[in-house]
Amino acid sequence: MPPKPDIAPEGARRSWMRLAVASVLGIGLLAFLLRQVDLAPLKAAFAATPAWVWAVALAGLAASYALRAERLRREWGSWFGADAARGRAPGFVACLALFLTHNAAIVVLPLRAGEAGYPLLLQRRFGVPLGESLKSLLWLRLQDAAVLGTLAAWWLPPVGPRERAAWAVLMALGWLLGLLLGPRLLAAAQARVPAVQRFSAAWLAHRNDRMGWALCAANWLVKLAVFSLLLQALAPLDFSAALRGSLGGEVASVLPLQGPAGLGTYEAGVWAAALMGDASIHGPGAQVAAGALALHAFSLAVALAAAAIIMPWARDSRPALENP
Repeated sequence: MPPKPDIAPEGARRSWMRLAVASVLGIGLLAFLLRQVDLAPLKAAFAATPAWVWAVALAGLAASYALRAERLRREWGSWFGADAARGRAPGFVACLALFLTHNAAIVVLPLRAGEAGYPLLLQRRFGVPLGESLKSLLWLRLQDAAVLGTLAAWWLPPVGPRERAAWAVLMALGWLLGLLLGPRLLAAAQARVPAVQRFSAAWLAHRNDRMGWALCAANWLVKLAVFSLLLQALAPLDFSAALRGSLGGEVASVLPLQGPAGLGTYEAGVWAAALMGDASIHGPGAQVAAGALALHAFSLAVALAAAAIIMPWARDSRPALENP
């Protein structure tokens, strides 16, 4: 009897190959960093970290989650409100449950496969078509990339205080001009170019508002401030280096090649960015690696615990929010 032909789709093979490469990369980076980690300083840092630092970190992450949920509530509130036949708009608690469930999937699954949970959850809980939810996901990620990229371009380059201040002023002016003149330029382009009007109606309707940008920026500022505070307490870093490390970890976490739970790539991003351009802290690199690992473990634990806590509200809210 002849052997059966291999009928596995080429896309599945590539996905498995990417998963294998990402896992090997993450494990390799984690192994490299763990070789430098001495648990004794890490335990001492944990013991020396005041209780108020952990309390502030938890409160800060809770505030970050709330900002994300409000961002979703505003976006989908306007989408549902535009057509009564779409049903009732999800409230804040429902959006918080959606975000926490989606966030838990992102931090656990490799290759950012958890992103697929966003359109699936919106369709299952709120009856949102996949096409609309995919547009929303792309828009949210573009906003995140713009804000995080701006912060990284401002703080990661190893320049002096004067150059950094001047660069901050230029970027702030660029953002201000974009927020003030962007809607006018878009309206003018819509009036003259039909393709721009179709694009705006399909992609930007109900979501291109200034409050959405403000909520996105506030979320990132709160999250980075919290992680910088913790990294400063867990590693021998000043706040400037801790902020660089936090930014490096977040930039590394959005890369498409990710191992399970981002292990290895996140820690490598924190470690490399924290030590960037500062010869005075190259000695305690092992403590920085240990602090990065502890920071990642803390963020994973909080994300998973928050998703587990909100689960009863997520289940209770779903039937009431389905389309009639």
